[in-house]
This record gives sequence, structure tokens and C-alpha cells, in this order.
Amino acid sequence: MYISPRYLANIENKGQHPSLQIFFELMLRYNISVDQFLLEQPVGKNTQRRQLDALLDDMSDTGIRIVTATAREIAEVEGEGQ
Repeated sequence: MYISPRYLANIENKGQHPSLQIFFELMLRYNISVDQFLLEQPVGKNTQRRQLDALLDDMSDTGIRIVTATAREIAEVEGEGQ
């Protein structure tokens, strides 16, 4: 994919909208989800939830039980505050 430096600068700095073809090529090249541009609210997990999932994947069953009990207590306390 070739994009002239001027065209790319206009997209980056002046808010010019790229052609649909260039848009999709940029999404593919940089592994960006199209959802974040097309949907008002992104679908899926945010970064903190993904990081928590990664921690849970490496945790023992005992650790999972502790985290689950802690999360239940937090949910209960937050529910009382509403």
C-alpha cells in the first residue's frame, strides 16, 4: 500500500477522511478493530478486563476462589451504596 506523505499528513493532522480502501488497509496493517470507529460504544473488553483475564488464566484454583469471594464482597458493598 502506498500513501503519499501529504495524504497521510492530511488524515493525521487535518482530519481528512481516508478512502474506504485506505481505511480498511490501515485497520488491517495496524491490527485495529473497525468497531471502535463504527460503533458508538466499543464491543468487547477494555484493557483492564483483558489484563485481569490474563492474571486469572495463570492463577491456581485456590487463587480463583479468593478472587471470586473478594469480587462478590465488592459487588455486595457497591450494591448497598446505590
